[in-house]
Amino acid sequence: MEHKIWILTDTHFGHKNMSEYCGRPEDFSEQILQNIFKDLSPGDTLIHLGDFCFGRDDYWHNRLYTSLPAFCKRILVRGNHDKKSNDWYLNHGWHFVCDEFSTTYFGKYVTFSHKPVMNIKNINVHGHFHNHLPRLLREDWVVEGEKERNADVLCGLNENHKLLFIEGTDYHPVLLEKFLSTKKKNER
Repeated sequence: MEHKIWILTDTHFGHKNMSEYCGRPEDFSEQILQNIFKDLSPGDTLIHLGDFCFGRDDYWHNRLYTSLPAFCKRILVRGNHDKKSNDWYLNHGWHFVCDEFSTTYFGKYVTFSHKPVMNIKNINVHGHFHNHLPRLLREDWVVEGEKERNADVLCGLNENHKLLFIEGTDYHPVLLEKFLSTKKKNER
């Protein structure tokens, strides 16, 4: 059986405002869990780039753990909403928890993070901006404090940054190899 590496980010399970903020369907949490269950196989690895859930952490971590096929490896790169300790996440089904990590996959040196890593020379696969990056790059601020939270990071983006946003993947995890081989689309 072939081992596949999947990436996913900003699931925000249980965050009802994501329908308003990002245009997600009302049942997006269930839809994402069903897609994970359909796409992953035993022996696969899931790298989640943070912002796993918004409240009810025990419930949502249990739902993921029971939805994934047996023997899937689970890596959590903590996002700005993942506030529990590393031990908490390890005790709730994750095999590895970190703020970012770098390694070589498919002949490319890759850093995985939630927010973009500044001054990076290798590929940086990140989340955080959802489907708002084109608007943010135009400095079209719509939420109070949005400019202050994002301006410094946005000006540091370069061709090495690759944004993953679940709103653009029809709420499915993405094969890392396929994601690394795709060109950036409409991000700037």
